[in-house]
Amino acid sequence: MTDFANALAQLTPDSLRRLIAARPDAFFPPPPSLASLATRLTQSASTARALRTLNAAELAALQSLVDAGAELTPATPAEDITALTDAALIYPAGNEGDVRVAPGAVAPLPPAWRVADRIPADLDAKLAALDERQRKVLESLAAGGGIGVSKAAAPDADPTTPAARLLASGLIDRYNEHSVRLPEPVLLALRGRTPREHPLTPPPTQEVDQAKVDADATAAGLEAVRQMRQLLTFLMRSPVALNKDGSVGVRALAALEKALGFDTRLLITVGHAAGLLGCGPVDEQDCLAATKDALSWCDATIADQWAILLAGWLASPWRLDTAKLLHSESREPDLRRAKEMVVRHSGDPQQLLFYAPLDAAGLRPERVTALCGEARTFGALAPTPSTPLRALLEREDVAAATRELVPAEIDAVIAQADLTILAPGPLPPAMAAVLESFAELESPGLASVWRVSDASVRRAFDAGRTAEELKTWLEAHTLGEVPQSLSFLLDDVARTHGAIRAGHAMSYLRSADPALIATAAQHTPLRVLAPTVAVSDLPLPKLLRALREAGLQPAAEDADGATLDIAPEPALVRPTPAALPKTQRVGEELTEQLVARLLAHENGAPHAAAAQSPTETLQAAARARRHVRVTYFDSAGEKQTLTALPLSVRAGRADLLNESTDAVVRLPIPRVAEVELA
Repeated sequence: MTDFANALAQLTPDSLRRLIAARPDAFFPPPPSLASLATRLTQSASTARALRTLNAAELAALQSLVDAGAELTPATPAEDITALTDAALIYPAGNEGDVRVAPGAVAPLPPAWRVADRIPADLDAKLAALDERQRKVLESLAAGGGIGVSKAAAPDADPTTPAARLLASGLIDRYNEHSVRLPEPVLLALRGRTPREHPLTPPPTQEVDQAKVDADATAAGLEAVRQMRQLLTFLMRSPVALNKDGSVGVRALAALEKALGFDTRLLITVGHAAGLLGCGPVDEQDCLAATKDALSWCDATIADQWAILLAGWLASPWRLDTAKLLHSESREPDLRRAKEMVVRHSGDPQQLLFYAPLDAAGLRPERVTALCGEARTFGALAPTPSTPLRALLEREDVAAATRELVPAEIDAVIAQADLTILAPGPLPPAMAAVLESFAELESPGLASVWRVSDASVRRAFDAGRTAEELKTWLEAHTLGEVPQSLSFLLDDVARTHGAIRAGHAMSYLRSADPALIATAAQHTPLRVLAPTVAVSDLPLPKLLRALREAGLQPAAEDADGATLDIAPEPALVRPTPAALPKTQRVGEELTEQLVARLLAHENGAPHAAAAQSPTETLQAAARARRHVRVTYFDSAGEKQTLTALPLSVRAGRADLLNESTDAVVRLPIPRVAEVELA
């Protein structure tokens, strides 16, 4: 029998190049010999990665070879096995055309899971008609991993038993003459989930208008950029205190949504993954705050800002379907691989079940829908992959892709008499910041519409801007004349804003209206010096904040009475960005070096056959329904020999059927000394 390592020694240079491309993880660092490579290729982590690259048809072909006993003896494949051979999951053995399954190639697969399982006809009706004993059989199989021992599997079994009736109805399958198996569609239906079938041929694909996809994705991406800019600006002024466990509280999230006008949960997780937001101490309290990288992001071009958000979303390990945002319990590193898989196939269930059967089997439809919604928010899907997303998936320059799609920035807006301002295209970050300071977004998109109102103008004045400053800005950036209605609104708000003045005493208040001073003294710690003047021990920023919370509209001034913008320095914390999963690839130059090195010293000399462990042999025999001769030590330490049929191997024990006594023998794996085919 040809050993796996000996089979690798027979590889041609082209075959070895295909193996390097299919299993790059086994070549880091470069293996010193083919024998070492054989060991790496049979490790569980490497085979699991290789199995995830198979489509449903290829996986079904591998499982059919396992059922034919190709783990133990050569078998003739009935399907196309090119991908399996290239990945060294099978190798030539025995007669020409025969193959064997490589050691450990199917160990990562669930024992009862079959990609070729079909949904039984009238499944819902059959489940509804089950009696108590039949349902108990199904529940036992579900709890036991999907495979169980049953006399009903024998050809001459009593057809009236619950298990025999389940077999007749197609709700369970005959695994061998002594055990039965619960198909995955029945298991899902039993647990209240929608049963599914893996297509064994490629699902049809629809033509995609990539230009429209990219246009819709760009609009969504720019809206995400705008919202992230608003969130960062808010957190620079007012960091959000964290819960004691380090998570963002529900009340804090509700306050953010009320202040900004949109849900911030997804933006917070993406901002954290992109290094724009972080958790750290601010004024001796742990807070969610912007980072130094956020300042650079705010100054970057819109295309670069969008690219950073796209990468941040794909790299984010944070789940949103948990009660505590940014808590360690909501961190799931494998979520990044799930995102890549879902967006690569546009979230199409049939595409996922065919091209990524193993990963898709562990994803609920609700999770797929949620991930697609997140991807559309940042312009990754629209509803198929955008060009920047394709670049990101291939680890190419995503910023170059976004620059191709984002329209050129404009430096002019159109102000209208109905107090709206039209931005015909993306604005430079500095212009956008000014417009956002005194107007509310009414219609997002590549061409956005903003509305100016009393409240939005007061917000700008609170931040230190003046009516003259805003009118000057409008005159400099408006196509045509600034409507009189807009100028009148700015002047009207300015007349009532800042009627009460504040300065340092540590700080002082003055106003021409004694009633305002009296009102201020009722709500803040003030000492009234005169009907129109008062002083306070509070620093000026805290005094201004207290007056605004009391419903007043103060303005800060310098010694000459000029209005000041005393917005505090942004509170910043250290970033802890997430990283995209590394995609291992072997370059052409290194590939040629590996091929030359590995084949140079292989002169056809046979390698020592690598013996399977007792556990591997028992598992393979159970899958192939082959009898084995087991040498083991009993409880008294005496060596015993048993010829039996392995039924299952799990949890450190093996169940074997002794057909001479028709009894199931349970052996602890540590007591098994040797296993060989009978």
